[in-house]
Amino acid sequence: MNGLLENLRAYAREVWLFLTSGIFLTNFLKMLALVLVLFFLTTWWLRCYTNHGESVQVNDFTGMNLSDAMKVARDKDFRFEVIDSSWFEGKPGGLIISQTPKPLSRVKEGRKIYVSITQSQPELVRLPQLDESSYDFDRYAGKLARRNIKSRISERMFDRKQAENTILYLLYNGEKVTESDIKKGYEVPMGATLEFVVTERLSNEMEVPDLVCMNYTAAEFLVTTSNLNIGEIFEDEDVTDRSTAFVYKQDPPFQADSYIQMGTQISLWLTQHAPDKCSPADGTDDGTGDENE
Repeated sequence: MNGLLENLRAYAREVWLFLTSGIFLTNFLKMLALVLVLFFLTTWWLRCYTNHGESVQVNDFTGMNLSDAMKVARDKDFRFEVIDSSWFEGKPGGLIISQTPKPLSRVKEGRKIYVSITQSQPELVRLPQLDESSYDFDRYAGKLARRNIKSRISERMFDRKQAENTILYLLYNGEKVTESDIKKGYEVPMGATLEFVVTERLSNEMEVPDLVCMNYTAAEFLVTTSNLNIGEIFEDEDVTDRSTAFVYKQDPPFQADSYIQMGTQISLWLTQHAPDKCSPADGTDDGTGDENE
């Protein structure tokens, strides 16, 4: 046991003598200096290569032409990449409309800037199909608006048979576009304006009412509610009460599908007793006949 301890003490003395020797200390200091030099050189190289710890402010390039923005960005070594383009009416092509990173944010020099720009020419857009419901102008104009196409009513045509604002036909650049053209995939530039000819139900014309065989009170009511006026009144000698007298003639006369202007005067010829051609109920449409019995 004592021999083992003596051997350990002797080994420890030799190690201590080696570590404190001039040769070891000289070589150790040389190695330490080399490590420090390599560390500082590596740190300096990384700082130069990556601009470690340095940042620059991103310019606000929105609204600038892409070529002009590239000139400004050279000072900070920024690079541009276009990721999207859109057409805007009234704006020239090549304008930057958005950017990433955002303006005034801080990044390293040499950073790539992703931008969206305006197109110089609008895209072609296919017109939506005309189906039964789409013949309504307001609905079809809504579909066009979602495709960035404008709608304008250029003419209204009176039509008693079709609903108000029914599309009769449409035009682009003065040329008629048919339903067949649309089915084939008719295209117009985004932002274009289509002109429409649509129906209208309102008119300054009214259908001529049939007043013959009506008593005067009923005839007067029908005329005034039709936006017409009573003209001259010619009474036969037997008329004792105008309100219950019957119309046996009118001017203008009633004809099927005949129309007159609003405000037109209708002249009436009255007789006290219902003409032979009239049924007993003809003069009591407004309920006055019951009161006269």
